Amino acid sequence: MIFIQLTQQLQALIKLLQSLEHEQYTHKIDHLGKASIGGHTRHIIELLQCAIDGYQIGRVDYVNRKRNLALENDKQFALETLLAIQEVMVLPDKLLTMVVDEIGDAAIPSISTTYFREIVYNTEHAIHHLALIKVALIEMQLHVVDDNFGMAYSTIAYKATLK
Repeated sequence: MIFIQLTQQLQALIKLLQSLEHEQYTHKIDHLGKASIGGHTRHIIELLQCAIDGYQIGRVDYVNRKRNLALENDKQFALETLLAIQEVMVLPDKLLTMVVDEIGDAAIPSISTTYFREIVYNTEHAIHHLALIKVALIEMQLHVVDDNFGMAYSTIAYKATLK
């Protein structure tokens, strides 16, 4: 189920990106601190890459991730990367270590997690950034996504009970 939810979010993002022009993808949004749809897409991709790459080495490191600005500025590259992620992200669960920020003297350099837990986190993280992308679409007056775009599954289910 967790991979289905993540796939649905990635498919919604892919569909959106396919509908956007380059200028729309890279347009700086005032209400998002001058971030772009491309910037939020890059961030979603990079955290997913951290989880997948971390699976291979047993250590997830979101803190020291590589920032690839090509994902932010090249919509086609971002689309290709999202499609590639979908091809490799479904893996069996396993125990992982996750690097955490070292703040102060009492910092813990890493904690235990699992791959499935990181997929759940990445799904919720993607939903959060899709909601921010929706703000960008509203600012640009683009009506290209449905009302549930960027909405948590629990919120969608709750809203359905109100009808």
